[in-house]
Amino acid sequence: MSPRGRLYKTEAIVLRAMDLGEADRVLTVLTPRLGKLKVIGKGIRRPRSRLGGGLEPLSDVQLVLAVGRTFDVVTQVALEDPHLGLRNDLHSTAAAWYVADLADRFCEERVDVHAIFILLAQALAALDAPPPAISRALVARWFELHLLDTTGYRPQLTTCIECRLPLEPDGNAYSAVAGGVLDAACARERGQALNARPLSPDALKVLRHLQRSELATVVRLGLGTALHRELERLLHATVSVVLERELRTRDFLEEVAQRERGLAASSDTSAASGSSVESGSSGSSVAVPISVAEAEGEAPAEPDLLPTRT
Repeated sequence: MSPRGRLYKTEAIVLRAMDLGEADRVLTVLTPRLGKLKVIGKGIRRPRSRLGGGLEPLSDVQLVLAVGRTFDVVTQVALEDPHLGLRNDLHSTAAAWYVADLADRFCEERVDVHAIFILLAQALAALDAPPPAISRALVARWFELHLLDTTGYRPQLTTCIECRLPLEPDGNAYSAVAGGVLDAACARERGQALNARPLSPDALKVLRHLQRSELATVVRLGLGTALHRELERLLHATVSVVLERELRTRDFLEEVAQRERGLAASSDTSAASGSSVESGSSGSSVAVPISVAEAEGEAPAEPDLLPTRT
């Protein structure tokens, strides 16, 4: 890290905040070059503070900081992106808190984590989009996989983690403890010892696709609920093994997702019971998500029907 003067400027994403005293707040921020910092905003909880409005959690900001004895002190703040869209949808908010919490847990203080800063900025920007345009669950899965990769815990998805032979489509199992996939033979021999779980062919395809793809292509992938749940369980187990702890933000995200699935199921039931509903009268095209097969290059996509993210 380059030497800093008495005052220095940096971009930052606010990860979390903690009240201190009557009017101050300690902020944990992630910066592109200086790593994770704890800084103090003096007086920002006062109604007339010029700093408070720009230092909300999940905001992308430009900070001017003064070097302090315990915490560096925020002297100026300029908003880069407040991510206001996150506040309009509870599922997006929960997913954003989760990815920010992951970034916080995986980063050491004052260590250059530029790659993680970029991943988090991309994830928050995607979650800031209107909910129909993106899959919040897929943004979280993409972030988990790429965060694991960036921090040296990349799951092995192309060859068996035990025998190193190429994987066949069927009969595989995934071990969070071992950090990758076991082929059918090794799953039978070592699966129980490594606490491995059966891995469906579609889940393996999607994991590989997420691992090698940019986020802009991932948010268009259409998956069934069962496949979503399988991916979530596998990657949640992997993150928990690495961190050696559970995250409360993950529990909150799961609670919100379950509530949303319940509301969707109720809506589908109500729609199915309305036999008099007319179909095809509006003349508008329906957005068709990319399938697992299309993600693997096994079937042609239909570009005129695919939703585009701007």
